[in-house]
Amino acid sequence: MKIIPLCCLATATLTAVALVWPAAAADKPAAPSSTVILKTTTTGDGMPLVYPDGTPQILSRITVFPPHSETSVHRHPVPLYAYILEGQLTITTEGQPPRHYQTGDAFMETAGWHFGRNDGDTPTRLLAVYMGNVDLPLSETKKP
Repeated sequence: MKIIPLCCLATATLTAVALVWPAAAADKPAAPSSTVILKTTTTGDGMPLVYPDGTPQILSRITVFPPHSETSVHRHPVPLYAYILEGQLTITTEGQPPRHYQTGDAFMETAGWHFGRNDGDTPTRLLAVYMGNVDLPLSETKKP
């Protein structure tokens, strides 16, 4: 019986592992990754974020703005995160210059009275996430 030196056996084993390892890694699917799209402590007009008291409620919805449409003048009594899924949107807040957003933009909505307008020729789809409570409305319309 021939005795194989330990160093030769270890080298052969490591070589075999090295040859198989890349193939095994190539068969493994890529790991998920994350990209931060918004991190803030303030609303769109620079006011500190304040979560309302009471029973918390998170509500998300998709709002569609037809071409050349606009909302009434309103405000949100709860923090509102928005993400433009498709299209463009202009937010006009009383006493401030208009803010323009397009596909892929994320923002915290202003706390003040404002309106949104789609000046484009295609619909705008907006993901809105309201961070409020069960007793508060999502928005309040300004009375004339």
